[in-house]
Amino acid sequence: MPRRPSRSLPASAIASFIQPAEIDALLERVLPDGAERAFVVRCITQEGPIHHRGSSYALLRLLGVLLDELGDEGDAVADPPGETVSVRLRLPPHMAREGDDDYPLRMPTRPLDAIEPSGDRKHAALVDCLTDGPPHHALANAAMVSLLDLAITRARAKRSRDG
Repeated sequence: MPRRPSRSLPASAIASFIQPAEIDALLERVLPDGAERAFVVRCITQEGPIHHRGSSYALLRLLGVLLDELGDEGDAVADPPGETVSVRLRLPPHMAREGDDDYPLRMPTRPLDAIEPSGDRKHAALVDCLTDGPPHHALANAAMVSLLDLAITRARAKRSRDG
């Protein structure tokens, strides 16, 4: 049986593989504004516990691999993302300012329709679970759902092309 990796890796070992530029390039597909994207990338790769940053980095990179495998031919004719929801900033009342209550990355809800129908209470609960929490969680979730939406669109385009 293979030896299980140690759970006591130093933070520096995890931080050494997190490359924010890789996530920036990946998220350019779903968040074109460079300043907004830099903020989101910083939240995902430099905030929160190191193991969360490492796991979010790994999962986002794997989604990038999937997108590369699917190719980008379908992107030119891809459906727009459909309904999207905001990821809410959770600030203490004394820090909240008018107009500063959402992160710049919005999450498409279309991929969740495969799990629960849109408009259903369970669908709303899925959205709530994915967009709630600290920035490193909520933004990583929204980024992953956005990339999954793009991957599903590419897979459908490929399937209809290949007939």
